[in-house]
Amino acid sequence: MKGKYSKIIQEYCERESIEIPPGFGRRSASHLAVIRYDGVGPKLVAKTFFKKEDLHYYVVSTLCQLQPADDGSIPARVIDFKENTFFKVLSDGGLVQL
Repeated sequence: MKGKYSKIIQEYCERESIEIPPGFGRRSASHLAVIRYDGVGPKLVAKTFFKKEDLHYYVVSTLCQLQPADDGSIPARVIDFKENTFFKVLSDGGLVQL
């Protein structure tokens, strides 16, 4: 496993019982990570993001296809491990800090 964020993210996922996909350790992780909650349990998305624009593209093109909850959020969270902030993902692709 490479990089500071790879270690931080892996430790967080192990502590919170979040599934880590096999592809996660293949390259160095960036500070923006996505956790999906639409499966059997929470699962880390193998790709992490450095730029918020790239994260936004992923959210709009992939996550916004999921069924939104009554509050307009979709079953995913974004964690910024650099700023230590958590966001819920809205069905329009927006992020709201928790």
